[in-house]
This record gives sequence, C-alpha cells and structure tokens, in this order.
Amino acid sequence: MYYKWLGLFTASVIDSEFIGSVMRFPQLKIGQQFEYQGKRYTKTGPMTAAEEGTGASTMIRRSAEVALVDGVASSMSDKQYKQNYSRDEVVGLFERYRAELIVQSQKSANADSAIQLNQLLTMLNDRALYESLL
Repeated sequence: MYYKWLGLFTASVIDSEFIGSVMRFPQLKIGQQFEYQGKRYTKTGPMTAAEEGTGASTMIRRSAEVALVDGVASSMSDKQYKQNYSRDEVVGLFERYRAELIVQSQKSANADSAIQLNQLLTMLNDRALYESLL
C-alpha cells in the first residue's frame, strides 16, 4: 500500500484493489464502505460497522483512521427506512413475521421435536397473546 500525504488526516491510498482516501471514522456517513485493519466494512452507526461478507457488527474507535473505498455503492445509503408505524402496520408486520416463522419451523422440525413444535405453533397461533403485547 502506498500513502501520499496531502494534509493532516487526508491521504491518497493506492492499492491493487481500490483507490481511496484515509480519514477518521466519524467523518464517514452511515452506509459508506471503508477498509480498516485489512478488512472491508460498511458504517452502520456512530461507532459501529458491519464487516463485508460476514455482516458481523464491530465497534470502531472514533480516532481510527479508515480508508474510504471509492466507487462502491452501498445498499444502505440508497434505502430510506420508515421511522414511524401505525398500530395496524405493526400488527400486519408481526403477522407476516409469524407466518414466516411457522413455515420455517415446520421445515426444520423432525419426528423427535414434533411435540415441542406443536407447543410453539399453538403459542404462535394465539392471536390474543401477541395483540396483548401491543
């Protein structure tokens, strides 16, 4: 890796994989991709990042110098996530989640776990139970 210093915290980085600039972690926007300690990450919060490939969340120091990966679009920066949901939307989301959980549980069940699965399915099908939580 070749560093050409341009200022106090900024540098051009020339590597076989990418060309970027070195900066402090807080200078990145959420969703930007960068390299830190030889691994690629996507910034997910003020002090956290998700490792590329595994998705493992990692805490990054504020003082950490990271190399911005140029030309790589991040899927997080393109999406706008809804911040407020009505009660009906939450119930609908939960019902879709519950239906998917039932399907996946049935796929993974075997003869030994049939009784435990039936107890789980009974609880999941009890609409009054989860509505009381809302």
